[in-house]
Amino acid sequence: MSEDVAWRFDELHPDAYRMLVEGVPAILYIDRPDELSTNLYTSPQIESLLGYSVEEWMADPELWRTSIHHEDRDRVSLANEESNRNAERYVDEYRIITKDGRTVWIRDEAAPVRGLDGTLLYWRGVMLDITERKEAEERLRWSLDVLRRTLQQRRELARRLQNAQESERQRIAADIHDDPIQVMSAIDMRLQTLAEFPGSVTPEAIAGIETEVHAAIERLRSMLFELRPAALDREGLVPALRVYLERRAKASDWIVEVVDAMTKEPDPDMRALLYRIAQEAVANAAKHAKASRVRIEALSAGDGVTLRIRDDGRGFVPDLDAAPAPGHLGLSTIVERAELAGGWARILSSPGGGTTVECWLPLDVGTGDPALGV
Repeated sequence: MSEDVAWRFDELHPDAYRMLVEGVPAILYIDRPDELSTNLYTSPQIESLLGYSVEEWMADPELWRTSIHHEDRDRVSLANEESNRNAERYVDEYRIITKDGRTVWIRDEAAPVRGLDGTLLYWRGVMLDITERKEAEERLRWSLDVLRRTLQQRRELARRLQNAQESERQRIAADIHDDPIQVMSAIDMRLQTLAEFPGSVTPEAIAGIETEVHAAIERLRSMLFELRPAALDREGLVPALRVYLERRAKASDWIVEVVDAMTKEPDPDMRALLYRIAQEAVANAAKHAKASRVRIEALSAGDGVTLRIRDDGRGFVPDLDAAPAPGHLGLSTIVERAELAGGWARILSSPGGGTTVECWLPLDVGTGDPALGV
């Protein structure tokens, strides 16, 4: 230190040192190197940070130890004993319970001060409030955990969708093989027979072949409708749902109703997703519900569309963890697909009380459902 600098420090009034110490946004302290870290000096900042007065803090040798959060106390005590034993720099982060019961994260750092003979005289340290940093770290860890779980759920959903799609392709291939192809093969054989025996060609024979061809065409149309109804792209969501539900009603002897309360048509991707959710819900009703009435409601809600599929069937106790049946996405996947699209879905049912599958999807995935505060 130059003579000029030393001279300037000599000129400083003791109050200047006190103002410097008390102006630091941290607790400065001096402790004995004993088991209790008996306090020799604590700066007044302890009252604003921890709620204790300097007098309270210095009067109770056990106060520092007992104020430490119970989950951190043993670890911090061991670290303190180790630093006293080795006279090495002490650095630790732990929680303290303030006088008014708040939990504050503290970074405690102290350096040993030795005498001329090397004896450890006392510890000179500083305690910083790092609560905001710790809370930010915790939020980050929580976000990373959520991200990891979401990625895992997406992978699982992708696997289940792939399996369901493959099962659906197998079912369609089997249906085409077992119905139209075999029918056409039979018609081909009959035509060959008629060609070999022209005398057997009669109006009745031609009419029979024509009936079988028309029936095969109708079944092919049904398969194509299941895959992608033309009405969905040409006329919109509700007309496609109405046609689909009426076709299902003929096979299931249902009384059906479709309610259109939408003020805006969803975009093609969202329209397709809503249609598939309704299709899966109706397929489950046809397979399991033994219902007499099925009603579909599509209505605008907030910045999205709410879709409800109700039946008056026998109902069940929803188990979204159950594995879906082969060829079906299952009710749990309906929920997952809706959530991945930025919306939600729920299944309400009870034995004997019918079933309602309800979902909400945003018209724009960046928006949320006002009813949910999203």
